[in-house]
Amino acid sequence: MAKDPREQAEAADELTLRLPAQAARRLGLCAGSRLDVAVERGKVTLRPDIHSLAKVYLEPSSRCNLACRTCIRQTWSEPQGDMSPEVFRKLLKDLRRFPSLESIMLGGFGEPAVHPGLLSMVADLKALGLRVEMVSNGTRLDEAMGRGLLRAGLDRLWISLDGTEAETFEQVRKGARFKDVVRNVKRLREPGRGGAGGIAIGIAFVVTRKNLGDLKAVGAMARKIGADRVSVSNVIPYSLEMELQMACNFAVTLGTLAATSDKVDIDLPRLDAVESTKEVLWQLLAGGEGLSLMGTQVGARVDECRFIRERCACVRWDGKVAPCMGLMHAHSTFFQRSRREVQAYSPGDVTRQSLWEVWNGADYAAFREKVAAFDFSPCHVCGGCHLSEQNLEDCQGNSFPATCGGCLWAQGIIQCP
Repeated sequence: MAKDPREQAEAADELTLRLPAQAARRLGLCAGSRLDVAVERGKVTLRPDIHSLAKVYLEPSSRCNLACRTCIRQTWSEPQGDMSPEVFRKLLKDLRRFPSLESIMLGGFGEPAVHPGLLSMVADLKALGLRVEMVSNGTRLDEAMGRGLLRAGLDRLWISLDGTEAETFEQVRKGARFKDVVRNVKRLREPGRGGAGGIAIGIAFVVTRKNLGDLKAVGAMARKIGADRVSVSNVIPYSLEMELQMACNFAVTLGTLAATSDKVDIDLPRLDAVESTKEVLWQLLAGGEGLSLMGTQVGARVDECRFIRERCACVRWDGKVAPCMGLMHAHSTFFQRSRREVQAYSPGDVTRQSLWEVWNGADYAAFREKVAAFDFSPCHVCGGCHLSEQNLEDCQGNSFPATCGGCLWAQGIIQCP
C-alpha cells in the first residue's frame, strides 16, 4: 500500500518557514495569522488559526420524518422549517469570500432529505469547489434520490445506524425500517451507480446501554453496506431517561482527572488484546492517568471545543449563525440527575449580514478566543448549583453563553461526523 504523499517546508532563514500551498491553506494562513505551537516529546505541532473558517455545518431543514427516542429534537419548543431559496442563495454568495473554506456538512438537527431543494443545494455547493458531506437517517434515499446525489457530486454520506440488527435499530429509529435503510445505502455503492469512485459512506452510531452490544459488529456492518468510516457518539441526554441510558457515567470524571497536573503519563507499546492482557489493559484504560500508545494519546481531549479548533461555523435553516452544534437550538439536557436549560446563541444572522461580517465580527472573534482558552467552570463534574441550571452565567464569572463548562462535546462524550 502506498504511503500518503508528503510535502516539505523550506526554511528561508532561522525564523522564516515557507510552507507548501496546501499546508498553508489547511492552517488558514494569511497576513496576520496566529498559530498555536505545541512542543512535546520532541514533536512540534502547529494548530490552525482559529479565525480562519474551514468548515460550515449547514442545516437545510430542522424538520424530520422520524421521531427517534434518542433525538434532542424531542425537547424543542422552537418553530421548525426549511431553509428558503433566498437564504441559501445569499449564503452561496457569502461562502465565496472565505479562502480557507474546505467543506460543508449538510445536517444540523433535522433530516436534510426532507428539503425539496436538497439536490440543487449539493450541486451548487460543489460548484464552489467545496467538499460536501451529508448526515441522513437514510429513509428517503430511494433510487431517484440516490441517482440525484451521485449526479450532484456529494462526496460523503453519513448514515445514522444505531444498531446492526433490525430489532435494535427499529427500537431507536421510530418509523424507520432497517432493511430499507440498508438497501438504500448499499445501492449507492453498486457497480454502475457510483462504485469506488462514487459517494463515500460513513456510519454515525449513537450508542446507549441498550445497543452497546451491537458495536462489536459495527465493522462487519460497515463492510456490508460499503462504509469505510464509523463515528460513534454517546447519546445526548435530553431527558432523564436518556441520561440513564448513557454508557459513560464515569468517563467524564476520569477524563478530567487525567488532565490534572499530578497525573502520571504512561506510554504503552503495542500489546496483544487477549484474555491474559484484558485485566491489565482494562485497569489502565479505566484509571485516571495519562495513557498513550507509542506516543499517541489514548482517549479524548478534555476541556477543548473541536468546533473552535476545527474552525467551524453552523448556519441554521433560518439563517442564524451559531458557533457549534450545541448552541444551534434551545434544548434541555440532563446530567448527574440535574436538568440544564440551554439557550441558543447566535452571533449573527446571514439574512441581515454577510457570513463574512458575522464570522469576523468582534463578538464572534472574542467568543472563539474565550472558548480556545477554556476558562469555564467544570459544570460537568460539579455537584450542581443554581447557575448550572442554565447557560446564562457560571461561577467563574463568564456571562452568556456560559455553556462550555457543562458541554459534553467539549469532554469527548458527544461527537458529530
